[in-house]
Amino acid sequence: MFIIANTEDYNLFLPTQKARQYAEPMIAAGKQANLKYLSEHKPAAPQMRITGSFVYPHPPNYRGVCSLHYGKREWADMLNRLKEMGMDTIILQAAVWNELGECYYPSKYFNGFKTWNVVEPMLEAARETGLTVFLGGYGSVTGWEEKLNSNIIEQEKSSQSACYRELLKYRQLFDGFYFAPETAYCGTRNIQREKFLNSVYREFFCEIKNKTPEMRILMSPATKYFPGKMDEMKDSWRALLDGVPLDIMAPQDSIGSCGNQLLHQHETYRAWTEVCRDFNIIFWSNIEIFERQDHLDGDCYNYTASPERVSCQINNAAPYAEKLICWEAPYYLGRDSGRKGAILRKFLNEAVRQNVQSSVITS
Repeated sequence: MFIIANTEDYNLFLPTQKARQYAEPMIAAGKQANLKYLSEHKPAAPQMRITGSFVYPHPPNYRGVCSLHYGKREWADMLNRLKEMGMDTIILQAAVWNELGECYYPSKYFNGFKTWNVVEPMLEAARETGLTVFLGGYGSVTGWEEKLNSNIIEQEKSSQSACYRELLKYRQLFDGFYFAPETAYCGTRNIQREKFLNSVYREFFCEIKNKTPEMRILMSPATKYFPGKMDEMKDSWRALLDGVPLDIMAPQDSIGSCGNQLLHQHETYRAWTEVCRDFNIIFWSNIEIFERQDHLDGDCYNYTASPERVSCQINNAAPYAEKLICWEAPYYLGRDSGRKGAILRKFLNEAVRQNVQSSVITS
């Protein structure tokens, strides 16, 4: 479903022609459905604030903000801008990307990968800035593989564990751990695949808890909506999470990627909250503040979403989520996002100020 392409001095996942043919009708249908939903619902101010954002060395599948060569000063500048937007939490997507052959900290285990020193200056700047940090470890697309075998799974476990052990040298500089590989329920259950992935989650997360019992673990899987399939989706995730000591689940709302639609957000949120309640997991929501273009014909195919759509996403999440995070503010709300980014940034900043003023009046 993807190819690896080199751009400048780093690699990117790019969609294959087959992936484009699959995605384009889904994108068109999703955008049309969301526009219809927005036309039928009055605009409303956001009921919650987005208080966390993913950051990264570089986006794995498009040209965004590249921090591969940032020092602590550049990281501090970025993180202070996020604080001004009301952010108190950042999540580094991954310290290693397996398929890209890239490592973002000095590593012995991944010494065959191209390496940059990103993790250290980011953590140092975040500590000085006062932000909570969830540090992502070993990133891979294994969770999206339909067919898995024991050799793949054992290699995955070894790589996950090796990365985490090496990252523990920075233990005093991060607050939680982000499990980078993503997965999703894709319309039908694959029991064997669920068992394989459950073994990865269970063994690796238990290892983290044994080494660092106080460490909070965060996941952010995708949401794919299939009519009449939410009960099956819940059962699939119950199987995936059986015996897994996960602390926080922050599913992507998948509105930007068009795996889900505004009309179905409440149904999918109810499903997610039931799963989290079953396992005593804290529920956050990952609000996608981007919108996909109609044609995936390049290595940058997203742009910043409208304030109306993002506000609707926030308000749909508000009855369920304890906290809202997003993918990803440095780019979609940053200097490189153009007029659309400036409009959404202004909208969310004004919402933050209004919330602050409201809390002052209330107190």
